[in-house]
Amino acid sequence: MLIRTAYWVGRPAEGQDERFRAMVAGELVPAMRRFPGVAAVRSLWPEQRDEGAPGIHCQVVVEFADVRAREAMMSSAERKSLRPRVEAAAALFDGQLSHIDFVAE
Repeated sequence: MLIRTAYWVGRPAEGQDERFRAMVAGELVPAMRRFPGVAAVRSLWPEQRDEGAPGIHCQVVVEFADVRAREAMMSSAERKSLRPRVEAAAALFDGQLSHIDFVAE
């Protein structure tokens, strides 16, 4: 299994907390569940942090059966069409969005 994780490091812009969370959890994640090759998608929101923990405000976890499934998602028209909505969410966020792909054993 492969897991692609998006890390939103930072915080929503002033006054945009609820709007940002609604956009990620209520719009982006449900749309990503319909992408080809995707087995599961969920958003993770910190409830508690250890002292010194990284400032991850949100993590989006996307699961794939294999590399072929991930590549199907990455090259899909569905992903390209959602990109403007991801950019709209990023405009509500003061920080950085980055991705890491993992192999699950």
